[in-house]
Amino acid sequence: MISYDEFEKIVVEILKRDISSNQDQKSAIESDLNKSLFIVAGPGSGKTTVIVLKILKYIFVDGIEPESIIATTFTRKAADEITSRILDWGYKIKDYLLRNLLEYNMENDDLRKIAHIDFNLIITGTIDSVATELIKVNREAGTNLPN
Repeated sequence: MISYDEFEKIVVEILKRDISSNQDQKSAIESDLNKSLFIVAGPGSGKTTVIVLKILKYIFVDGIEPESIIATTFTRKAADEITSRILDWGYKIKDYLLRNLLEYNMENDDLRKIAHIDFNLIITGTIDSVATELIKVNREAGTNLPN
């Protein structure tokens, strides 16, 4: 996979998102893989941007599989925006990396992994919709969903 510094460079150059000037945002995005985040801030402060870039950092820097990621929020509108940005920005980064292979010192396994990333496998939604979906997928055969 790529380093965090390479990821940040791509985010700035390709996505035109300055993630180094706001220290709180940068700290959230580059935080440790095993650190849970609960992002709370006012409207227009960049919460969605931070969430999406954190998810993309998990994939491109930490090597986490998209199907291992769940992102929840409180409104359908916010969940739709997270999904939209993950797809837009994720594929822009993926395409950029695949077009510029020689610039990045990646092993063949990493290249194959990047080529097969499917951002549609990330589970996003409201807390209620994600919980309902997980119950549907993981319930025992023949049982009904709770009302």
